[in-house]
Amino acid sequence: MIGLLMTSGCLAVVEPDIFEGEDINRLMEFSPFTLHDQHAANFSSSSLNDTVVVVHFMFTNCYDVCSTQTQDLAAIHEQYTERVGVDLEFISITVDPWRDDAVALSDYSQVFNTSWPMLTVPFLNDENLSLIERVWTEFGVQVTLIESEESTTIQGRGHTVYYNVEHTDGVVLLDFNGFQRVRWTSDTWNATGIANDIELLLGGV
Repeated sequence: MIGLLMTSGCLAVVEPDIFEGEDINRLMEFSPFTLHDQHAANFSSSSLNDTVVVVHFMFTNCYDVCSTQTQDLAAIHEQYTERVGVDLEFISITVDPWRDDAVALSDYSQVFNTSWPMLTVPFLNDENLSLIERVWTEFGVQVTLIESEESTTIQGRGHTVYYNVEHTDGVVLLDFNGFQRVRWTSDTWNATGIANDIELLLGGV
């Protein structure tokens, strides 16, 4: 009897992988937040309630992985035009708020012909940086600034030397209840697989 109870307990904890991306098997939510979009308007996460959400982490000075991911997401966004704004939403959140203000994100959005919100802090101070850092942490995103005097990138506001950003990239997919369900990174990135996982979530999985 004890053996059966132990076995049933183990089975109750293990959840099957149902997505093509990395399943997030814990019921992970996130704290409500308000950031600024590329139009310098407030964006509240409450607008995402009761929808499937594609949450993308990027920065405008990333010219390899981020741009490829943005292009793929733009194609997926186009594929789901009839669902976007109804029961599906896309957002991008910068991991480089020191450079990515509303103007930079607006230019980036125009280059890649995207229409979804691209989010940053309204201005740089300790409170706003703590806010966006909390968002990164709750979505499992790690951000590290790599400083280099030989860098040719734009000097970061608040930094005395040039820098680059290393971060956990990719997307997290949220279900209708606001739970984080699937993670895709550059190591596993597959646009068709992401679209298939979105389809599963839209079906109520």
